[in-house]
Amino acid sequence: MKQNINKITIAVALVFTSMLSCNKKLDVLDKNNPTTESYFKTASELQNGVNSVYSILRSAELVGREWFFTHDMRGGECASGGSQLEAPRAELLKQPSPAPANAVMSNVWSGCYQMINRANLVLGKAPAITDNIALRDRTVGEAKFLRGWAYFELVSQWGDVPLYTETVTSASGFRGKSPAADIYAFIIKDLNEAALALPATYSSSDNGRATSGAANALLGRVLMQKGDYAAAKTALLKVYGKYSLAANYSWNFDGDTKDDNNITVATGHEFNAESIFEVVFVDKGDNNFNWGYNGEGSTSPLSTVRNQEYGITWGNVIPSDRYLNEFENNDPRYKLSIYEEGDNILTGVPSGPLKLTASMMNIATSIKGGVTLKRFFRKYNIYEYVNSGFHPGGINQRVIRYADVLLMLAECEAEVGTPALAAGYINEVRSRPGVAMPPVTAATKNDALKAVMHERSVELGAEEVSSIDNLRWRKKGYFPSLIPERVPGQVDLFPIPAIETSTNPLIK
Repeated sequence: MKQNINKITIAVALVFTSMLSCNKKLDVLDKNNPTTESYFKTASELQNGVNSVYSILRSAELVGREWFFTHDMRGGECASGGSQLEAPRAELLKQPSPAPANAVMSNVWSGCYQMINRANLVLGKAPAITDNIALRDRTVGEAKFLRGWAYFELVSQWGDVPLYTETVTSASGFRGKSPAADIYAFIIKDLNEAALALPATYSSSDNGRATSGAANALLGRVLMQKGDYAAAKTALLKVYGKYSLAANYSWNFDGDTKDDNNITVATGHEFNAESIFEVVFVDKGDNNFNWGYNGEGSTSPLSTVRNQEYGITWGNVIPSDRYLNEFENNDPRYKLSIYEEGDNILTGVPSGPLKLTASMMNIATSIKGGVTLKRFFRKYNIYEYVNSGFHPGGINQRVIRYADVLLMLAECEAEVGTPALAAGYINEVRSRPGVAMPPVTAATKNDALKAVMHERSVELGAEEVSSIDNLRWRKKGYFPSLIPERVPGQVDLFPIPAIETSTNPLIK
């Protein structure tokens, strides 16, 4: 390593000497290849910097692909679609803990730290920007929200992790692990400051950016995970009443979709009244996906393969029996969340409808109420309009929605000793348009908690919150005292990935 550094030093010195000998007229800025020193001089350029953080969030390392696997494979709501489920994903699903070399887990770790490093760059450059103070301050709020989101992913899944507060500028700029308590304190500070800096809404041209509501909702989630339910309730009440439940439950999971003839057949209901923060995806109609795992630039593919992974051609993931049997018999959300044999697809195009048969579905069977059928997730799928072997989708991923906030408030009320208020929040969700389930009552804390656990499962199933819930409830001892353990034998925290321990000398 030392020999390589010496070689680099000599090379840099030679280049610098040759540059000095050049005509001074050549000492001009290459506008086509800006550096971090020559760029970030205006608020608009700073905004481009935060856009690059959103790009990593959308990339295949994170929300475009691997992120939903790290949560859904460990939440108890999913099962293997068959032998086609790839080994790293099957390991997350079936083993108590993945190996340090697990590629899915490693990609999420890497993606989170890329987000953090880019956010740190934006935040480091912001104080020198003076041309548009309002845009600068809003951009700072976005960067802090995104950095807070990334650190929460890391601390909730790994515990003690390295804390980087400034841009890494050298190959030796490693950090050792910081205690989880310090990471939580840093996230809470970021999100509180983001909530003050961010607007409540944007114009439609800026949809997808973080808002003050998103910052407070995420802050509530973080505080709950930390165990501070009173503070979480305070944060969540800042969101309460600012949003409303969508007029149709399905509007939370559909989106802009092109059919197999590249014709836009659905404009969806993205950025609806229930959506608090969603990650933007676009179906360009070219059946392409960013396999480079970088999410860079508007000219790159902006799609997601979630509908492929949870569909019937790849068929990697299906709903678990436990999740299917969580639904009450008359709950309309079952059919709005699940397709099964005998259901119709392609109901939104002239070529449909088409009835699903077992032979059409490259997936394993599942059992609900003693009935064995082939079933798959309807959420985030495109089978209303497309039945294709390969068609990456353009449905935006809802990361936080208002129903989640209501159910988090319900849990907070249960924990602080007001179960009747908890039932009230639960019943707001149960009475939502198109669902209209009968109300629940809760006389005790345990009554309220069990009602919350049930409602979060059926309302938010396969929405990447169950794994976080399980960690919180397991720590509180609610498995099996209140409900059976959802993922028996699971080890709570991931091991630090081998890609980190093999390069960072401060982590063993």
